[in-house]
Amino acid sequence: MELIMTIGDTFTMANVGHVIVGGNKEITKHNTSKLCKAGDEIVVIKENNNFNFKVLDVKLSFSFSEAVIVSIMVEKSIYFHKLKSGDLVYKI
Repeated sequence: MELIMTIGDTFTMANVGHVIVGGNKEITKHNTSKLCKAGDEIVVIKENNNFNFKVLDVKLSFSFSEAVIVSIMVEKSIYFHKLKSGDLVYKI
């Protein structure tokens, strides 16, 4: 498994779905090799549980300091509400 990012926030949008937002200093606008893509499986590792999700879409945005902000839209899941800031997201 390879670390994609640390979760900063999660939210659900009515017309979009479940979104996980976070960052990883190793992901830059010139190097996105650590990212997942639509159709991939990711796993969020928590203290006592692992939760797998299928990726529907990945979007990148940039902060004022040009840090990459990663937004991953995942399929609907009953476990999405268990994700918290600080949890780690990995590529499977």
